[in-house]
Amino acid sequence: SSGINAEYGGMFGTALFIVGEMTGSGILGVPQALAHSGYTGILLMLICVAVASYTGLTLSRNWMHVRDQYPECSKPYQSIGYTAYGKAGEVAVQICATVTLCGGCCAYILIAAQCLAKFLCTELETDSINYRECVLIMGAVFSIVLIFGARSESLLVAFFATTLSAFFSFLIIYGIIRTGKAKDYHPFQITAKSWFLSFGKFLFAFGGHSAFPNFQKEMKKPRNFPGSVLLAFLVKLVLYIPLGVLGMLYFGDKTQPNILSDISQDLQVLNVCILLLVAIQAIMSATILGSPVAVMIEGVVGAKSSKVMSSKRIAVRVLFVAGVVVICEAIPRFDLIMALIGGTTINTAVFILPSLFHIKLAKRDQWHTFKIVLDMLTMAFGGIAGCVCTYAALANLSKGL
Repeated sequence: SSGINAEYGGMFGTALFIVGEMTGSGILGVPQALAHSGYTGILLMLICVAVASYTGLTLSRNWMHVRDQYPECSKPYQSIGYTAYGKAGEVAVQICATVTLCGGCCAYILIAAQCLAKFLCTELETDSINYRECVLIMGAVFSIVLIFGARSESLLVAFFATTLSAFFSFLIIYGIIRTGKAKDYHPFQITAKSWFLSFGKFLFAFGGHSAFPNFQKEMKKPRNFPGSVLLAFLVKLVLYIPLGVLGMLYFGDKTQPNILSDISQDLQVLNVCILLLVAIQAIMSATILGSPVAVMIEGVVGAKSSKVMSSKRIAVRVLFVAGVVVICEAIPRFDLIMALIGGTTINTAVFILPSLFHIKLAKRDQWHTFKIVLDMLTMAFGGIAGCVCTYAALANLSKGL
């Protein structure tokens, strides 16, 4: 998938794709991330946004430098890497993009499975629902949508993903207020490990750079892409900060990895509405993220076909979903996946690769020396923070799931 249809490639339409790509998982995971990093977490989030905005604009300039060399390019970020550092740059981008997209699919399937499990517990008035079986069910739903569903470049998909994210975030805020402050409320005792785990979750929530060149390539006016980036990040901040602060102030150290688990079970109608919306949005976002990976695999094994019911095409997509489900069963916590992917591949794609490529490609830019200094600082920040965040996530994994 090359991104979005050119006829929808305006600044606002492109911003919809950026918002819809990772926002749903961010809405559910940011409250605990903020509770585990305290008020300094707000500053950390703003730093993430500032640096991610800079590297997003840097990535945009990188594509403007090389786009004339690749008029029919289907993988613009990989092409940027190849122009800057040859095959090594291309492979680095491909690895980061593929792992990030697969990790995003896993996170969304786990979110959808949690919604299904909680919905069944509420409706059947039982606590004996097997969560891992719900993962299998949502994996089956995902495979059906991935085979027969809308193409990932449809503006309608991006619009609904973004609209659902905004709508259920407001419902969650209402649910938190109706639930009230937790009994025996205590603020979380912040540690270095919890702080850097939160950093990884923030990175996941503001990630998506792997797809930025695809979006820019399909715009009617590619030079307007920086406006799309800034608008999308502003919308994300408006959604994340109120919800995160409210969750931190109401639940403190009791804030769950998925904020839906903190909403009172007594609000049955509200819970059902939120769970259905989140599950739909999660499957939709998983399809947006999973389609490019499936298309890439089809190209590698020679399974590309215009027929929806092509046996090779179906086999590739079913096997891809099976792999996602296996990872979900092995690591059944979307918050740990967020932290781990955020600290590794997203951190690399957001902080390191754009600046590294920019140093090589933008030698004729105005203020070139100043930009190199910023690029070096950005890479140093991303490298150090990413290593610590990855260590913290792996330490949590080693303790058992």
